[in-house]
Amino acid sequence: MMNRQRLLKTFRDLLMIDSPSREEGKVSKYVANILRECGFSFRRDKGGHAFGGKCGNLVARLPATDDSLPALMFVSHMDTVVSNSGLQIVFDGKTLKSDGKTILGADDKAGVAVMCELARELSDSRIPHGPIELLFSVAEEPGLLGLKHLDFSLLNGETAFVLDSHTPVGSVVTSAPSAVRITATIFGKAAHAGVEPEKGVNSIAIASAAVAKMRLGRIDDETTANIGIINGGTATNIVPEKTIVKGEARSFSKRKLARQVAHMETQFTRCAKERGGRAEVKTDHDFTTFAIPPEEPMVQLALAAARKIRRKTSIQKSGGGSDANVLNEHGVRSVILGMGYTSPHTEKEAIPVASLYAAAEWILEIVRQSPRFFG
Repeated sequence: MMNRQRLLKTFRDLLMIDSPSREEGKVSKYVANILRECGFSFRRDKGGHAFGGKCGNLVARLPATDDSLPALMFVSHMDTVVSNSGLQIVFDGKTLKSDGKTILGADDKAGVAVMCELARELSDSRIPHGPIELLFSVAEEPGLLGLKHLDFSLLNGETAFVLDSHTPVGSVVTSAPSAVRITATIFGKAAHAGVEPEKGVNSIAIASAAVAKMRLGRIDDETTANIGIINGGTATNIVPEKTIVKGEARSFSKRKLARQVAHMETQFTRCAKERGGRAEVKTDHDFTTFAIPPEEPMVQLALAAARKIRRKTSIQKSGGGSDANVLNEHGVRSVILGMGYTSPHTEKEAIPVASLYAAAEWILEIVRQSPRFFG
């Protein structure tokens, strides 16, 4: 039986460690201490150095008790989307949340806590298992940076369960889209806005016209697009010479994604030309789509384990990116498991304690049930 009191304490401890992206060192140290006590070997890579991080990814390994049993990998990320410094945890006996002034950090401290409890359960019990690998990533939130710079030679596993979805415990996310980031730099011409505005070319106006003509939001059932940032101008009395616009497009279809990105690029360049300005558009691949068929053993294992602990099951697709995108791109077959937290990335973020307990029971049951699904 899972030690619920110990799990809840671990989770609360982790929540109180402020770990915005690139500053995960204290969480990594906390986790490493638990892993050491549980007999796991572990290594940190230098992936964080590539993007100004203070900490690398943490990869831990527990040898098999039975070499005939399958190898399994579990994954969560140690960073939170923003700082939660000053967090005040509010717990009514059923649900944990913040006092509304900061995020809680259940995304993804819930996954981290559950993996720590798995390590302890495997250490305390006599559950037979194959090789177990635990991957704690850094800087997932700003663009999956930790795993994009992971030293994949540290990994042995070929099947991974990523504990990082706000969907209910029992849901298995088997697909996610590709994404492209778009940055458009619009050049106009500066002029005094009150004395000779006719000599200027307003770069903000160009950007606004381009955005107004774009197909944005949900384009179809496979494709979305968004403009999220516009920065331009230096003063109210100067016709703005330069404006930077940042956005993205996502799709499960390679063809549709290329078409949407081309459409957005065209609007920037066309509107700039029509209004006497110039546009430079840069696109960057963010992450690649994946789709794991429902009949695959890892999906059926996750569903069977969830039913064993009496959770309602479902197969879902995600519109967001996660470490699973990067793992699948590198040949590690990965799905995402629902952790049951709500309103991630906001001050209303919360998690029922029942979901935390169920998630821990679920992954332990995945270990127990794995011999049935992997020969």
